[in-house]
Amino acid sequence: MTELKRVLGFKVILLITINSIMGTGIYFLPALGASIAGPASILSWILVSIVAMLTAMCFAELVSMFPKAGGVYEFAKQAFGKFTSFLVGWTAWLIGNITTAMLIVGAIQYLIPYADKIILVSISIVFVLIFNFMAFRGMKTSAVTLITFAIINLILLLSLIISGFFNFQPGNFSPFFVFPFSAVFLTVFFISETFFGWETTTFLAEETKDAERVIPKVLVIATGIIAVISSLLVISSLGVIPWKIFGGSTAPLADLANSMFGGTGMYIVTLGTYLVI
Repeated sequence: MTELKRVLGFKVILLITINSIMGTGIYFLPALGASIAGPASILSWILVSIVAMLTAMCFAELVSMFPKAGGVYEFAKQAFGKFTSFLVGWTAWLIGNITTAMLIVGAIQYLIPYADKIILVSISIVFVLIFNFMAFRGMKTSAVTLITFAIINLILLLSLIISGFFNFQPGNFSPFFVFPFSAVFLTVFFISETFFGWETTTFLAEETKDAERVIPKVLVIATGIIAVISSLLVISSLGVIPWKIFGGSTAPLADLANSMFGGTGMYIVTLGTYLVI
């Protein structure tokens, strides 16, 4: 049986994990959270971050026990047997491809807000095939691509966060509670997708150097980084754009860039968001 080559180190797997977990949620859900809970949606992001850290620790423990390429498939096999693990593995593969299609639709919504549905479906199918082919070619090809977009992703978000605090308007947070406090918990349900994706990293266990130690550490650190970035982005966004306007946006980060940098900045962020997603 051919063994997978352990070519991924700590820094590489950390960037891949950040990119895998963050997904599209960070580009759309801050606006959705604001529309549900207003400025108090910040509390929802903090609650989600706490739950995400606990979940990351669970995945970290599992992958340290079973550092194999199957990830969630392997965990299910150890707990419930081969048939259940087959269903879990098949479902994970199916969800992965559906998620890819959703990512492309989300990206096109940033680039072409009113694109025809046929165009969305056609482009999504093409990208699903391309990404499956890249995965077939091997981890080196996939890793280079993922690292490149992870760096673009972090630069894009950090530039918006830092610029946002320079344009911060404290009055946007008054009043803080514009909806009943229960809206904070309702928002948690809708924004939790931002932190989905730990299982993606577990699939790389047999291609990671010293996976038993590296991947658990990466899962916790990456989740912490995403939690901080997400919370700071929400705070800076609501500090720049009033929650009513921000909550109604279909491309919130593009609108945020427009308010801070003008049309040129919005175009750059829109293009960068499209590429990253």
